[in-house]
Amino acid sequence: MEYKTKFEAPKNILDAIPNGESILWKGRPSLWGFSWNLFGLKWITLYLSMLSIVSVARFFASDFYTAFYVDFLPFFLSGIFASIILIGLAATQTYSTVYIITENRVIIKTGAALSFLISMPFKKIKEVNLQKRGASIGTISFELLSEKRVPYISCWPSVRPWKFKRTQPAFSCIGSVDEVATILRKTAMTGNISLYDPRQNLEIGSEIEQKV
Repeated sequence: MEYKTKFEAPKNILDAIPNGESILWKGRPSLWGFSWNLFGLKWITLYLSMLSIVSVARFFASDFYTAFYVDFLPFFLSGIFASIILIGLAATQTYSTVYIITENRVIIKTGAALSFLISMPFKKIKEVNLQKRGASIGTISFELLSEKRVPYISCWPSVRPWKFKRTQPAFSCIGSVDEVATILRKTAMTGNISLYDPRQNLEIGSEIEQKV
């Protein structure tokens, strides 16, 4: 059976699960993880930090009114406004995205305005990659055996970053990522699928297996 994609996902994602399959895990991305890693909140934070440092230095080089009300406040408020917009966009994507692991497959439903759903049987998954993003947040991406192309834009942000040619659908920025990896280890990893941490280029399946 080939993996399936749908541009008109069912309103109830449970309708995409074949009868008789049990759900082992169901979750959503972390709002903080989405905001910080995928929607650029960390760059806005860096901008505001640099702006604050420069402005403090300018307070001693010019009059307070010019330094604060002209050179600092408008740019600081614009950064805060941009942060609110980014967090709002991340929240919209977070609550319209659902990740599911069943006995036989993984399912990703993403998209706020236009929903996209992909159902991937374990036997169609070649490799599972784990990318830690700090604390307990991480991304689990799936490299598929099939040559059928998954549209990167339609599946974003539930994809592995920068994999445009061979798009890898992913559980992006999920919390308690090690626990989810353990569930995958207990189900899919019984076959010929390997679990890797690309940052270390080491197979970590045995490490996760110890936690089961």
